[in-house]
Formats: sequence, structure tokens, C-alpha cells
Amino acid sequence: MALFTDGAATDLEGLLAYDSTVLEMARQEGVDLGVKLKLAWEELGIELTRFLVVAGKGDLGLRNISVTAPLEKCHAFRSLALAYSDAAHRQRNDRYRERAKEWERQAAWAWEALLDTGVGIVERPVEKASMPAVELVELRASAATYWVRIAWISSSGSEGAASEPSMVSASENQGLLVTARGGTGGSRGLERVRRLCGGQVRQAKRPTAAGWRELATAGRGSRRGAAAWGGPEP
Repeated sequence: MALFTDGAATDLEGLLAYDSTVLEMARQEGVDLGVKLKLAWEELGIELTRFLVVAGKGDLGLRNISVTAPLEKCHAFRSLALAYSDAAHRQRNDRYRERAKEWERQAAWAWEALLDTGVGIVERPVEKASMPAVELVELRASAATYWVRIAWISSSGSEGAASEPSMVSASENQGLLVTARGGTGGSRGLERVRRLCGGQVRQAKRPTAAGWRELATAGRGSRRGAAAWGGPEP
């Protein structure tokens, strides 16, 4: 489950899902959509912080807010409203101004829907994992390419957002040694490894200082697989 502090809920691809012409508009008018996504997320952070205080939950913070479907829509619609509003001010274009107003109405609807359905609150948040350290080691295996991501899982079974992927190409007779970095309190180092080429996984017998480590070896064929490992309970 992604948390607000893990990063913005929507990206450029998400904006295109709602407005297929926004990239062309941004290119023509010099609007930086990345900046609008960032500003919209910051504004939502302020609104959610105020919501927590008014609701008597001032002891909680943005790291306790989970990203739900209504919150994703709030972010996408607010970002589009900011983008078209900027374009309208640059060109004094009525068409852009109307588009901005439409996305502002959609953003207001999404915010109301978020409040009506409930803001997702996580009392014991599991934060997004950092990118793992991946080493090539000598191992009997076929050459393969790996895409490695990890995610922390709490002792209650709640899974945090996956880390950014680490792409590694292994040659013949090479495998991977995956090591977690950091970890949050209340989580046990359970990680998942996604591989472009399926294969076997061999787990270390003892935990290291960073948690358990595992050897993922490429197998034959094009199967997709996942592997998990756990570290000591905190």
C-alpha cells in the first residue's frame, strides 16, 4: 500500500489517461507538467494536513495517509487544472481557460468523493523500500536479465510500496545477491524479486546486518516468477 510520503500518485502517463492532448498542449505552450504534478501533490499535502488537524488527528502526519483511488484522481485532476490554467495565462486563451475550469470542477468532485468515502489512515505505516543492492556472484546459471524490486511487509502482513527497479544483466554462470537497505520499524524484511527470466532462488541461512540475503539464479525458458525473503523480526 503506497503512502502519501512515498511520492506522487499520478505521473505523465496518468494525465494522458484523462487528457490525451495535454502533452501536445504543454509542448506548444511551454508548460512543465512535471512541475504541475509536484505542485498539485504539495497542495494536496497541505489540504490533508489541515483535514487531520480539523478531524482531531493532529498527532498523525502525511506518512499515515494511504494513496486511494479518490486521492489519485484528486492529484490527476488538480495537476491538469494547474497545467491548463498556466497555459491560459500565458496565451490569454479562452479555450484553455475553459479546460482549466472543467478540471477544477473535476478536482473539487474528487476531493468531495475522497472525504465522503474516507481518507485512508494507516496507524502503523510501512514506507516505500529503498532500491536494493544487487551484486553479481559466481553461480551455475544461464545468462539472463533481472529486474529487481523489493517491498517491506509488516509483522501484520501489510505491504509497503515497491522500491524503484534495479536492472541487472548476468552472464553465464553468474547469479544475483540481493541485499536490503534500511527498513522501517515494525516491519520484517520481506522482499520480492521480479525477474525478466524465471528461475530458482536460493536463500541464505543466516541474516546479515541488513537482513536476509538471497541468491536468485536465472533458469531456462521465459517464465516470470517472484521470490521473497524475510529478515529477523524487530
